[in-house]
Amino acid sequence: MAQAISGETPITIDGVKYKVRTTIVYQDGLGTQGTLSTSAPLKYTIQYKPLSPIPLVGDPLQQWITLGERDVANQNGWIFTPAAGAGFQKALIAKGSNSLTVSLDRSTANALSKSSGVTTQQALQILQTAPNVAPTAVDPDQPVNGVPTPELESLEIPEIKAKFDQKNHGNLVYPTNLRNNKQDYIKFTSYTYVGRKISPSLTSSGYTPGISERDIKDTKGSAILPIQPSITDMNTVRWGGEEMNPVGLFAASASYKMMGSNPGQGFGEAIDHLVKIGGDPNIVNAFKLYAAGNAASVGGLLSRVSGSVLNPNLELLFQGPELRPFDFVFLLSPRNSGEATEVKKIIRFFKESMVVRTTENNLFLKAPNVFDIKYYNGDNTEHTSLNKIKKCALTACSINYTPSNQYMTFENPSSGYPMTSYNMTLRFQELEPVIDKDYVELEDLSETNRHIGY
Repeated sequence: MAQAISGETPITIDGVKYKVRTTIVYQDGLGTQGTLSTSAPLKYTIQYKPLSPIPLVGDPLQQWITLGERDVANQNGWIFTPAAGAGFQKALIAKGSNSLTVSLDRSTANALSKSSGVTTQQALQILQTAPNVAPTAVDPDQPVNGVPTPELESLEIPEIKAKFDQKNHGNLVYPTNLRNNKQDYIKFTSYTYVGRKISPSLTSSGYTPGISERDIKDTKGSAILPIQPSITDMNTVRWGGEEMNPVGLFAASASYKMMGSNPGQGFGEAIDHLVKIGGDPNIVNAFKLYAAGNAASVGGLLSRVSGSVLNPNLELLFQGPELRPFDFVFLLSPRNSGEATEVKKIIRFFKESMVVRTTENNLFLKAPNVFDIKYYNGDNTEHTSLNKIKKCALTACSINYTPSNQYMTFENPSSGYPMTSYNMTLRFQELEPVIDKDYVELEDLSETNRHIGY
């Protein structure tokens, strides 16, 4: 295989100057100099560089950017990459003897002729007859939508070890006979927090965050407690009011058109455009006053002088998901010394699971454990009529040691004189937001036993 590169041609697209070139990868005919294969595919690529603004040393925009590949079988004659904007596509699709594509074909044929030894006319004929190779994906070294995409590395480091090993608290239950009574219950299972590998990628088919699933296997115990009254959840998403006045609308349009050139000119162009279409001198003066206030960083100048403001076009817009919190309150009143010991272990389980962990050299702090929370029926099947909860962090644990406003302990030295009653309040927050995929994964249940969801 051999390669030929054409000379650089200056062009102007939507008022912005560029230079373009073509590269062609070809195969000699039977390996003989002076002949070309007419059956082997040609890879005929067009690339560009911006000429303005003035290139800076080391500016990543000054690399050659692939716009597309020539494909004579395609209706438009080209198959474009996402880097090819509307202006470039229009210029390359245009027909006629003076079109950009015809000019590029001539310069490509000249380069191919010099490289392979065939005549320019033969090279031009082969460009029109030999099969072309269509791009299947964006080159990772090339930009997407005009933005250079750097070579991406996976974000992953070896595990940072904690200084102290966590013990497994075992499977704790209160009341101790809860499982024997076939009573519905809620189960909190503690796991060591594990990081995730991040391997983002950007191709012509789209963006992939490449975030691995959290590998949660290291169980550190569980606590089974009776389901309490007042079971609630609240699903929320974040919406917020956003404004875009007429100047902002035109400025955004102008900046979008000039993106990659000089977006800062968008505001000035918007004012000029609005002044031209304003007509009424008072309207023109109002826009000028608004522009003057922005230039001088004086807020409310237009309202102060004229008693009016530009129409803000206020709209409530979606801004993102929210992470759900969950609160649980348990009154733990042991009936004997054995149950009192179990209650103390349960409180210790939650407190110890949420503490920050240190590392050997004290350079880092490791995250506390995370929790899996599930409701169960008395027959130990998952409760499908109560809400599901994603993996959670325990963000607060509050213990009231005298919930009856009286200090009272068991007369039992062997168990440390436990309190006769404890009130435990737990606040959790999910690690990830709820998305549509979470509901799709629940659809395999029958209609009568379908889970109520998150």
